[in-house]
Amino acid sequence: MTDFLLRIFLEQINRIYEVIHGPTFEAKYAAWWAMQEAKDLSGEPIADEDIDFGILIIRSCLLSLQTLPSPKYPTKGALKTHPEAVEQWLYTLANDLDKSQAPDRKPSIETVQHRFFHTGYSKNYGKIRESWASLSAAVKDAHEMGLHLKDPGIPLDDTEMEVRRRTFWNLYFWDRFMCTFFGHWPLIPEGYFDIEPPHDNLQPYVTSPYILTPFTDHIFHIKIARYITAFLSPPSWTSDQYAPMTVSEFAQRFDEVITDQLPPPLWMENPDTSWDIVDPSLIIKRLRLQLLINSTKSSLYRAFTDPCGSLQPNKSSEIKGSIDPIALSHRRSLIQTTSNMISLITRLYTLVDNEGGGPPAERMFLLPIYLVDALTSLGVSLLSVKFDERRFFMGGMQTIVHPDLQTNYSLFIEGFDLLCRQASLYSLARRGWIF
Repeated sequence: MTDFLLRIFLEQINRIYEVIHGPTFEAKYAAWWAMQEAKDLSGEPIADEDIDFGILIIRSCLLSLQTLPSPKYPTKGALKTHPEAVEQWLYTLANDLDKSQAPDRKPSIETVQHRFFHTGYSKNYGKIRESWASLSAAVKDAHEMGLHLKDPGIPLDDTEMEVRRRTFWNLYFWDRFMCTFFGHWPLIPEGYFDIEPPHDNLQPYVTSPYILTPFTDHIFHIKIARYITAFLSPPSWTSDQYAPMTVSEFAQRFDEVITDQLPPPLWMENPDTSWDIVDPSLIIKRLRLQLLINSTKSSLYRAFTDPCGSLQPNKSSEIKGSIDPIALSHRRSLIQTTSNMISLITRLYTLVDNEGGGPPAERMFLLPIYLVDALTSLGVSLLSVKFDERRFFMGGMQTIVHPDLQTNYSLFIEGFDLLCRQASLYSLARRGWIF
């Protein structure tokens, strides 16, 4: 059973996180089973680190079970009972094993990884409080074992050090994601870590003239998280977000440090798709990165959904005085980025649905969150355009021309229809639909 579920994990799930190195994990998995069989025969007690790795195996299997049923992975002969029953049993087993360990034990990298996988498992079901608690425990253990340090003071080979970097920065990314979407305080404070970003040197597909590995898209996830922390998190953003010129400068900086640095296989437009044959998951990775980029850009422009104030109560029926053209262009950019998000989400839903054999876990959390976010900003922006047109007309002023506006309306309708269809299947989509 575990062989079957871990195959799903390595083929379909690991690409979402990449906190474990596949070849290293598989070798350790084989050795772990052999060691447990030997200990069973000798009666030797199981060490804490072996329990941690066992929990990591179970948490990986649980993430795989969230993808079932799937025509790509028939369970007949692989599972002795229904996937839901197996999932409930493994979920209880993992929690019991975790609780059974001594609170003063020294955490290992596997401790942090299995807590991180519990974070992902919980968020997929919309259990944000449980997910946040697990992420908090993972960060605490990471700090205790020195995962935040460039030099942890213990002998490590290059692969082990790279896995540590990947694990820490995955924690950092999801910490900032939770802060952005749910308003949580950051668990990892800036200035209290010196570990380098991942070197992105494991299993390279190409190293010149650019680097491309299974982790390269995550490198840009990390860069975006750092950008958000630097530009959108400080207290000054409360006022800066309403300053058109400041937002323009932030947007230009974003393109310089993120968009312009993308390697050809991850380009926003006309990407080099030749590597998709080598790594088919690049297709979804590219679209997810494009979605994150558009989402971050839309957050820059969100204060300009209604630059003329037409949706404010007690506004006159006419627009008087000049309107800042930069503010109007920011609304246009917001409409475009959120429209891009809906197009990308629609395509991702198609790629990760059950018929395609992809993990529907992405349907449960990530895509509904982005879809609700995009629909909210796009809907308010389009409504403000309509109200502006009427007020401009009443004031005898020339109406602002919005190219492709009909396409934007159509995308909004398609996106809302998609949300309605998903609402009957997944709780977060249902909450978004109600909202």
